[in-house]
Amino acid sequence: MTDSTGTTNTALQAWVDEVAALTTPDKVVWITGTDEEIEGLNQELVASGTFVKLNDEKKPNSYWCASDPSDVARVEDRTYIASEKEEDAGPTNN
Repeated sequence: MTDSTGTTNTALQAWVDEVAALTTPDKVVWITGTDEEIEGLNQELVASGTFVKLNDEKKPNSYWCASDPSDVARVEDRTYIASEKEEDAGPTNN
């Protein structure tokens, strides 16, 4: 279900509706960046174990993020970067 008030941009709304129809998410949430939304997302990530809240006295509003070990970005030995020049690919390229 898509919140029809998510945007006034009809092309964007149509695209979101199309992708939602293809992927059938439980819900579509439009994020505007309010402090309440950010805090809510942070709390959800803490509850799921993805974020760990750091000491507010030392690091206010800071979190440590732990991604899944099978995350592709963390599997450097299977990372391939395509570039025109080999030196542009960097040290993680295979």
